[in-house]
This record gives sequence, structure tokens and C-alpha cells, in this order.
Amino acid sequence: MRTHFTKIFAFILTFMLVSCERYEEYFQKPELQSLRHGVRTAATIGYCASIATSAFKGEPLPENVEFNESAGLIYVEISEDYPLPFTNTTGDLVMSVIWNNGSGVMSILFGDLDILGGEAKLYGIYMIPFQERDDDGILTIMAEQDVILGRGSDTILDLSNVTVSMFNAELERLDSTPPSDLFVAVEQNVWHIKIDQSQTLAYVYDDYIKVTGGGQIAEVEGSSGGVIYHALLETIINYSVCPENPISGSALSQNFKAGGTPYIDLGNSYLEFHETCDGMAYVKWSSGIYRDYREEYISLDL
Repeated sequence: MRTHFTKIFAFILTFMLVSCERYEEYFQKPELQSLRHGVRTAATIGYCASIATSAFKGEPLPENVEFNESAGLIYVEISEDYPLPFTNTTGDLVMSVIWNNGSGVMSILFGDLDILGGEAKLYGIYMIPFQERDDDGILTIMAEQDVILGRGSDTILDLSNVTVSMFNAELERLDSTPPSDLFVAVEQNVWHIKIDQSQTLAYVYDDYIKVTGGGQIAEVEGSSGGVIYHALLETIINYSVCPENPISGSALSQNFKAGGTPYIDLGNSYLEFHETCDGMAYVKWSSGIYRDYREEYISLDL
């Protein structure tokens, strides 16, 4: 009899352990490192495009900005009083800009600024087109190949070899159509950015920056060994309204098993942003290894 009860107890214990392991397997917290990269970098590009447009139009500039028009260089001091959106480091950035009749191409050198939050070193952005349009404000676009990680070339600010045809080819990128679906955006490695300056040209923090796009800024490995991607759909940032989170739009965090094809989808989480400035986003649904983490709020940790 004792042996019989011992077997039953062992079976129940084993069942409980297996059930707990499976529960933990599917209740992993969505991994948002890649999403943070996208939000921070897009906000930075919007910030720089806004300043560059004002500078070359002869408009008032923030007090932390110096403009050398003859050299096409813009120096920006990042401090506690003049922060870079969603970053907590101080230092300087330099923009080199070619400008022609309301359109420009810029390269940005970040120096010691920590844009990505210590997970990877974003050295600079090379050859980003931007253009002022009456109906849409300022348009700019960034692709994965524009991002320079780790140590970059010292010639990142040298745009002297940019020909007219190269300049026009960069501007043509602005006419590409943003994706309307998060699962499409996550595979494109392109970020479409619109900036509304709110008619306060010397104050960039109340700009409305709308971001649609996705992919990877830098490779991020999740706890399961997969590689984390992200997408943003009509995500709006206004740093003066909220310095903790985007104020509207939606996002996707996606985990693909690393190495080889076809890719194995380990899990997805769909998030919605809100105007409440609490540093959170709402996880509406999840799948795969995140499937039981849904209909609750998660910290963005921006």
C-alpha cells in the first residue's frame, strides 16, 4: 500500500514540475531591447533633422547648438539642461550637412554619447536624407546600412565627395511608401520618420516625431538564444509631453531563432502606446514563448 501511494505521489509531483516548467516557458516577459534601440535612434534622427532644417533656413536655434554655415557643420552640446531624447548621457554630437533648396543630406557623429543604452555602441549615422514638405513637415528616412556601430571611420563627416546624382538618389529614398503592417515593417530594416516642429523652432522637445518601420539597429540576443527584432507603426514621440514613452501608436517585438533558414518564430508581442506618461506600454497579445504575457502593462525602460 505504501509503495502504491509513493508512486501516486511521485506522479503528482512530476506532473506539477512539468506543468510549472511549461508555464514558465510560455510566460516569458517580452524582450524589448531591440524596440528600445528603434525608439531611441528614431527620436535622435528626428531631433537632428529638426535642428538641421532650422539652421539652414536661418531660423532660431536652441542655445546648445552652434552652426558653422560655411563648413556645413552643426555642433550640439548634450547636457542635463539639453538632453537627447530617451538618453541619460551627456556629451556632444556633430552633424555634417549638404543643403539645397529645402532638402538635405546629413551625417551624424555621436562621439561618446550612449544612444543605445550600453548594449551596443552607436558611433554614427551616415548619409541620411531629409526634406521639408509643406503638408508633411520634415521627412527623413533611415536604413540599417546607414548605421555605423562600434568604431567608425574618421571620414564620416566628410561629404565632399557627394555628387549631385548621389544627393538626388538619397532624396529619392524619401518617396518610398511606409509599411502599413507591423509584420511587414519588421522585415524591412527601414525607418520612416516625420517631424512636425510645432512652430517652435528654437525648442525641439515639443516636436511631434512619427515613426513607422522596423528591423534591427544592432543585433540583440534574447534569453532563448533567438535574435530580437522590432517594428513601429505610426508611433508618435513628443518629448515635452512625455519623456518616458511614446504617446501613441503600436509596436511589435519578435524573436527569431538565430542561424539558418527558414527562420523559426519563437514568439511575438504586440504593444500599444498611450499618452499617460508612466514609462509603460500595453501588451495587447503575445504568442510563442511570450504567449501568456498579454493584456497587461510592461515597462519600456527608456
